[in-house]
Amino acid sequence: MLTRKTTYGIRALARMARVRPQSLSVAELAEQEGIPPKFLAVILSDLRQRGIVRGRRGRVGGYQLAVDPKALSIAEVVESLGGPLFPFVCLAKEPLAERCRECPGSLVCPAQNALSNASSAAYAALKSLFLSDLLWEPEPAAAEGQQNPGVARLPFSTAPESSEPVRRADEPRRHRE
Repeated sequence: MLTRKTTYGIRALARMARVRPQSLSVAELAEQEGIPPKFLAVILSDLRQRGIVRGRRGRVGGYQLAVDPKALSIAEVVESLGGPLFPFVCLAKEPLAERCRECPGSLVCPAQNALSNASSAAYAALKSLFLSDLLWEPEPAAAEGQQNPGVARLPFSTAPESSEPVRRADEPRRHRE
């Protein structure tokens, strides 16, 4: 499931991958990424138990990535920190033939029909995205009028095809008349 914990975990892992093989303390990572230190310590502990990071104690201790960023899929990170994206048997990464306990009756569940394609697409997208894909340096503005200068470009498009301009997070919503 996508949560703040998974978002913070991805950000911390990307930072560790950028400074690899150097170790970073919880305090350094928390300050650099704007993550509450106590929450980050819990996240890093979970990642350490799964073998994704390793921790060292002492003055020169800290956390460092224990796996190759090219081999760590974002799907693995999300599931390590937040469990399955869709917490229902019928929408699992590899759906089983059994029905969810929540579904009444013997007919095919309308929710499964509605969400199975979305579930498959989400898993496929996250499996194909690796930690190393997030390490690209921001591109400088190519032209004076370019929107969002300095934004890292992913190797695929995440934006829906639309003629509508994309609203930035810091822009207010405008209602259509």
